[in-house]
Amino acid sequence: MQELFDLAFARIDRAGARRREFSKAWADYIAVHPWDIDVRETGEREFEILAVMREPAPIELSMIFSDWLSALRAALDNGLYAWVAAATGQNPPPKAERIQYPICSTPGEFVDQRKRLSGVPVEILDKLEKAQPYRSPYGPESNLTYWVHELARTDRHRAAHVGIGRVDEHRIRLRVPQGVTATFDETVRPYSHIEGELAVGRFITSKSISRFDVAADLTGVVIAPEIRAWADFTLNCGRQSLWSRMVYTEFFIRHHLENMAAFSDATPAGGFKTFDIDEAQVASADGR
Repeated sequence: MQELFDLAFARIDRAGARRREFSKAWADYIAVHPWDIDVRETGEREFEILAVMREPAPIELSMIFSDWLSALRAALDNGLYAWVAAATGQNPPPKAERIQYPICSTPGEFVDQRKRLSGVPVEILDKLEKAQPYRSPYGPESNLTYWVHELARTDRHRAAHVGIGRVDEHRIRLRVPQGVTATFDETVRPYSHIEGELAVGRFITSKSISRFDVAADLTGVVIAPEIRAWADFTLNCGRQSLWSRMVYTEFFIRHHLENMAAFSDATPAGGFKTFDIDEAQVASADGR
């Protein structure tokens, strides 16, 4: 069933190509400087610096992200199909129309999926159960397959995901009239997504001045792409850029596929990249 696995791995390669396309589309978008800078007076000698979106992210970004999600979700489904075909020696395998990689947030959901996948060998179902998001020690939402499933389901059945901007680097320079000093509020750390406008800085001046006397330089503020529905996700107890999350997700899905291939005595094109197949076989033989 090597050809079936080759097709599944090709889906991940396609996802990587869509990710790079997404990056280029974002670069084209920000090249036209779609955010303005506004200085707003909020009190006596108190000011706020805002990044204001004047042109929303293009729909093209949503479409590319949709293709990326679709490729990864299909890779899991194709991989499971290939695994079942290899295990049963049949192509198509029994009840092929029901085969879809299960991604479950609770044990009860997996019980229901197990019934639906009645044509899948029990030993495969047992292995799938051990890899479910509800098994993750920090909860299902810490698992990247959970996000592939949830984001793809929203994309298919409700609406495409919206591309927005997020502050990834933060350094502001000010120019105020001679004889005036400005003190920044260092508690403002706006590493957050921008929808409409976002306060990226606050400061107090030593003397009363007009906001028109203030010039703000935000060239040190880097605005990176974000997907609204995925914006609050953390990985390894920290926030990663969208690009990093996409790379990690492709790696994670590939790891699942490589496990399926290893159980089926198939070899990915280019070999195993997410683990050492020899060490994995030894561990399996030792019962680890």
